[in-house]
Formats: sequence, C-alpha cells, structure tokens
Amino acid sequence: MARYFLHIRDGNRRIADVEGQEYSIFEEARKEAVESARDLLAERLRSGKDVKDYAIELADETGNIVARIDLQNFSK
Repeated sequence: MARYFLHIRDGNRRIADVEGQEYSIFEEARKEAVESARDLLAERLRSGKDVKDYAIELADETGNIVARIDLQNFSK
C-alpha cells in the first residue's frame, strides 16, 4: 500500500492534505483525485466562483506531484 495526498492548488496557494490516504495501486489514487476535482468543480460553479488557477495535485509519499488535474481544463 502506498500513501497519496490530494492537495488543492489555488493559484500560488496550496491547501495541503496532511493526512493522505493509502491505496493499493496508483490508479485508485488517481480515480480519487478525479472525483475530488469533479466535486470541487461542481461546488465552485454552483456558487458562481471562478475555477481559473484551481487544481488537484496528487502527491506521493515523498512529496512528488505525480498527477495534476486543472479544473479549468477539466471543465471543458
């Protein structure tokens, strides 16, 4: 099992996931990141807020960003 962290990026500000979650394979962690991006996108759009410069960053246990989902591109 590997621990991954789903950070939220708002321009230059990062809202860190300090706990993370364990996944048996990378694809499970990536699927969770996509679902989180969908939820965040829906929340921002419902409240009339911009999604520019918002992203979900998926980091591994060493802190390396292994995937990034930009909400602006995700919504297209």
